[in-house]
Amino acid sequence: MPSIRSILASLLVGLVHAGTLIAVALTLGYSIGPSEYTILGMGWRYGGLVVVAVVPVWLVLRYRIIAPLVALILTTGYVFGMELTPPGPTFRDVAEVERLAEPTGIIVVENGLYIARYMLNASVWTVGFLFLGLIEYTVRTGWKRLPAVPSPSPLITIPASREQALRIATVGGVLHAVVMLWFTLRLGLTVSGEFGWLIYISSTLGMWILAAVPLYLLVRHLVVGPATALSAFILLNIQAEFTASPDDPHALYFGAWFLYLGLLLIVAGAEFGLRRLQIGQRLRMMT
Repeated sequence: MPSIRSILASLLVGLVHAGTLIAVALTLGYSIGPSEYTILGMGWRYGGLVVVAVVPVWLVLRYRIIAPLVALILTTGYVFGMELTPPGPTFRDVAEVERLAEPTGIIVVENGLYIARYMLNASVWTVGFLFLGLIEYTVRTGWKRLPAVPSPSPLITIPASREQALRIATVGGVLHAVVMLWFTLRLGLTVSGEFGWLIYISSTLGMWILAAVPLYLLVRHLVVGPATALSAFILLNIQAEFTASPDDPHALYFGAWFLYLGLLLIVAGAEFGLRRLQIGQRLRMMT
């Protein structure tokens, strides 16, 4: 069972992480103070910055799993670096950008908003960090050549039974699908046509499949490649939002999920093939 001390320590780090980022953002002039949001909106944004740090820190304290914490440090360091190094955020009226005669009162920010976007999309980062943690947990538990995880969880035995692997894959798939659907709606990605809602349903189901398949292969058969590629897809997808552009990779990720699934299956097939080759070589050496 997780100790109260590790939970409190993780929560403290999460609060410091969120407070520091918010303080820097307010200093830079971003409108992200409590007065800008409803109670629910403030809880989602500020709470997201807390949780995105709590999860990696707790995994370190509870299981000595370090990959999510390394990813968190790199991400937060990138955000601070981009915000605090020149040229820094520049606030401009749309009239200046569009060369209009009168100011519009609508302000755009150039070379900035990294903290604001990190805060708003913290749930997606958290899912990516969680999947990285599950990968490290599986590898260190299933591969005897690596340092074992101290006091592994009874909820995740490696290799997992078929029923346990299905539960893990289902939960991970649902988490991925819910967060990616929310992310899609937040970005305002729309599908034209009378049956556009069918695309949303099929793509949401695809988000579940896209995560469930590699997670099942990971915990059941210790096939690491697909889950690692999935985590990379998630983190690269959300990292692109730091510098939002018309070419949004999430539209392809959500709408053409089957392409990504095909890539994951190719990676799985290659890993299975390499394992068979290694087994064959070992058998020949023994004869």
